[in-house]
Amino acid sequence: MRGPLFNQDSTEFFYTHGPDEMSGEAVDAWVDGLAEAGVGTLFSNVNAMKTNYASKVWEPDWHGYDPAAGDDQPVLRHDVEGGAAGTRRRLDAAMRLAALGVNFHERAFARCKRHGIGCWASIRMNDLHDCHLEDSALLSTFYKEQRAAGKVRVPYRFTGWPDRALDWSRPEVREHYMKLVREVLTFEGIEGLELDWMRFGWHFPIGRELEGGRILTAWIAEVRELCNETAKRVGHPVRLGCRVPSTPETARRLGMDGALWAREGLIDLLVVTPFWATCEFNMPLRTWKRLLEGTECLLAGGLEVRYQPYPSGPATLMTPELAAGAATAVLKAGADFVYLFNYFADMHLGGYWTREQYNQTLAAMGSLSAVARLPRRHAVTYRDTRAPGEPADNSLPATGNLCQFRLQTGPKPVGRAVEVLLELEPLGEGELAAPEVRVNSVLCPPPARQASTVFVYSVPGEALTDEETVVEASGSAMRIVRVEVIIR
Repeated sequence: MRGPLFNQDSTEFFYTHGPDEMSGEAVDAWVDGLAEAGVGTLFSNVNAMKTNYASKVWEPDWHGYDPAAGDDQPVLRHDVEGGAAGTRRRLDAAMRLAALGVNFHERAFARCKRHGIGCWASIRMNDLHDCHLEDSALLSTFYKEQRAAGKVRVPYRFTGWPDRALDWSRPEVREHYMKLVREVLTFEGIEGLELDWMRFGWHFPIGRELEGGRILTAWIAEVRELCNETAKRVGHPVRLGCRVPSTPETARRLGMDGALWAREGLIDLLVVTPFWATCEFNMPLRTWKRLLEGTECLLAGGLEVRYQPYPSGPATLMTPELAAGAATAVLKAGADFVYLFNYFADMHLGGYWTREQYNQTLAAMGSLSAVARLPRRHAVTYRDTRAPGEPADNSLPATGNLCQFRLQTGPKPVGRAVEVLLELEPLGEGELAAPEVRVNSVLCPPPARQASTVFVYSVPGEALTDEETVVEASGSAMRIVRVEVIIR
């Protein structure tokens, strides 16, 4: 198995390729692009609530859609204004590829093998896109029936999508997904199966998550047996992996005890990751590594494509420098692989990263030595997944006369220019005063000012250390909303 690991969403290819472009050769060309970017293993996502291929056991994405009917048909009428056109393009494209007799995943796997790229299928275990709508092309009949019957995770209120998650304590939910597992394991060329518990990461009624964890462990054991049976049939190992929350205790409290699954020999790969809101730069990967000692389970650190320093704050897409920083921290902490989620060259990052930046950055993520050589940024963000009742622990915004931040910053950047960036918000009237900044106890020179609220400090060489960097800002009362360590 090689890194980086790349998760391909079930819809992206069909959003970015029209029905007239559909062919097996189009899938081949898409895989060739991954090879150019140095992707080591493909995780090809087969589903949200429906499948993106012509399944015999689940509804395909185009179920309930009539290409000849208007936008007032049930699966389109609730799209936001102008959204129906994009949905039609996606569904028309998926239908066309299926009509040609092409299974996207099997075709992609065949091409991957020519490039030496690993071939995994990924199943989303509780996708909730559009769960707030009465109907949508993304909503399956099974989901709508469970929701109408009040058989969702939190039937007594709606404060956000996780409240409407399917309840995995229900046998019919587990059997619904087991049907899909059995079918996906028949795919030609499959080398591994991922159970993506982070789409979305809340599977049991509030307060019942630990009981639910025992249910998931037993269910995963059944899937492990199916993988073993498939391996005997195809003549090579068929691995099993899971995506879980970034913090071990939160994962356990939500029923996703990845460390237990590894110790019991149920999984071969554990991906620890944030959910969606932001890439998480300080995941406790060393703790995970210790929990996996004595097992044969490999560890990957997941990178999300969104960057948000604090909850509900301004957000952007990750830049190449931020992605390189996050990947460097993951590999320095001992993870075996970097795992990329939603890092699409066209749909998300098209026009934001150049293709040269994309290929260079992803290819470097295959090793610590390569990615650490790139210009990189390490940032303070937060963990976006918590079990009900767990307190928020985000570092930003930070207010006071002394603010301290600890960042995972990878190998000591010998011979390179290093800076600290602080962004402040005014607490009252008047001009912002530049805080005094120390890095690992060493005083930095006064800053060069950028714009009106951003201060950048050069870091003396004697302040640089391996693995972690501690930034201290002191002075008059301040409110800090962004912190980055920049390595040129």
